[in-house]
Amino acid sequence: MAEQKRGRVAGNLTVEDRARGGRVWIAALTTGDGRRTRTLLGAAWVKDSGRRTARGAIVWRANDGTAPHGALTPRAAHDALGELLETERKKQARRPLQAGKTFGEAGEAFVRHAASVGGKRGEVSPSTLRGYRSILGVLASDFPPDLALVKITQRQLEEYQERLLTEPPAGRLEPLHRSTVRHRMIVLRMILKRAVDLGWLGDNPAQKLEIIPQPPADSDFNVLEPSQVEAVARAVATIEDHEIPHYRHTDRSERTVDRGGLEAMIERRLLYADVVRVAAYTGLRLGELRALRWRDVDFANATLHVRRNAPTSAPAGAKVKAPKSRHSRSVPLIDVAATVLDRVSRHLEEHGLPTDAEALVFPTREAAMLDDVRIRKAFYRGLDAAGLGHMREKDNPMTVHDLRHVFGTIAVRAFPVTDVQAFMGHQSITTTMRYVHHVPRHDAAAKLSAAFAVDLGTEALGSPTT
Repeated sequence: MAEQKRGRVAGNLTVEDRARGGRVWIAALTTGDGRRTRTLLGAAWVKDSGRRTARGAIVWRANDGTAPHGALTPRAAHDALGELLETERKKQARRPLQAGKTFGEAGEAFVRHAASVGGKRGEVSPSTLRGYRSILGVLASDFPPDLALVKITQRQLEEYQERLLTEPPAGRLEPLHRSTVRHRMIVLRMILKRAVDLGWLGDNPAQKLEIIPQPPADSDFNVLEPSQVEAVARAVATIEDHEIPHYRHTDRSERTVDRGGLEAMIERRLLYADVVRVAAYTGLRLGELRALRWRDVDFANATLHVRRNAPTSAPAGAKVKAPKSRHSRSVPLIDVAATVLDRVSRHLEEHGLPTDAEALVFPTREAAMLDDVRIRKAFYRGLDAAGLGHMREKDNPMTVHDLRHVFGTIAVRAFPVTDVQAFMGHQSITTTMRYVHHVPRHDAAAKLSAAFAVDLGTEALGSPTT
C-alpha cells in the first residue's frame, strides 16, 4: 500500500494472512527517532485486483458485497492509518522524547515508581518489589540494560513471548508455565509504559501485544479429608523416642533426659498441630493465622474475623498488613475449630503467655509471631508420619496453603458459592468455583434415575422382569 507521512511520522499498510484470523490489516509506523511499531487494525475485506506494485506486491481492492462488522476495506484501512499517524504526530508535538534512554534505566524507574506510589491495590509489598527485580534479571538476556528503548518493537515482544511458551530455558526440560510467562510479559509491558509516562518513548510497543490469557483455575488441587487432617495433626504433635532431647554426661557413658527441653518441644508440637487444624477448619492463610489476635475470635457469635495478614514472603520485621484481598472478612467458627482455639487459650494461660485482646493466638514462647518455616517443616513431617508423604512427591506437591482447600470443599456443600467466596477472601468467583467442581456427587446417578422414573415409570427404564 502507499506510504503516508505526517510530520516526523511515516506509516504504511500491509495485508497479512493468519492461520486463525484470516486476512488482516497491519499498520506499520516509523517515527523520527527510529522507533517502529506494528498495529493490527482489523480484518481485511479485500480481494486480489490482479495488479502488482513496482516491487511485486499485490494491489488489493474491496471484496464483493458489504463488509462484515469490524472488517475494513482498503479505503477504511487507509483512513484508520491516517488517524493513527495523526495521533502519533500529536503525541510527539506534545512531549519531546528524551533520546538515548535504555531498557535498564526504564526498569529501574519502574521499580522506584512502584515502591513510591504502589499499584492499583495500594502499597506494593517488599516481596513484590523483589519479584520485579528478579524479572529484570531474567529479562536481561533478551533485553540487556544498555538496549536502547527505541529499538524495542512489538514484533520483538511477540517473538519473545512465543519463545518462552515453546522453548525450555537453560537447565529445564520443559517451557515455563503459562502463568509465569504471562506475569513476565505483564511486567515487561508495565516497564515500557513507565518509559512512555516519563517521555522516554513515544508509544508503548507492548500496548497492543496480545498477552496470553490468565490460565483457568486448576480444579485438580491437593485436599485432605477431615480425618486425614486429624491424623496429620496427631503426627505433628507426636515426639518419637529418637527425638527426645538428652543431656550427655562428661564420661559419655550415660544420658539424662532434658526435661526442660522436652517440655518446650511438647509445647511447640501441640501448638503447631493446632495451627494445622485451624488452617483446615477455617480456611485462613498461614500469614493470616500468624497475625490472628484474640480480639478476632468471637466465641459468642461463632465467628472468626480476619483483619490482618503477616505474609510469609515478607522479610523479618516487616509490618503486618491487610489481608490479601485488602478487605477484612468474617469466617464461621465451626465447633471443632472453636474447641481447638479454646484449648489453645487455656494452654497459653497455663504457660504464662498473654491471652488479652491484642495478644497473638499462636505465639512463640516469647509471645512473638511464629516462624512460618517451622510450621511448614512440622506439617511436612506430619504428612510423612501419617502415611501421606506421597502427596509431597507429586508434580504439584501439597503445601501448607492447601489446607485452605479442606474448608473450601466442605463449605460449598453447606453455603452458596458467593458466601464461600466471601469467607475465603477470593477476589474472583472463578477461584471459588474450583470447590464446586471438586465436590464428589456419588449419588448423582441414583438421583437422576429416580427423577426420570417419576415420569417414565420403572418399566421404561429397563427394570428387570420376572
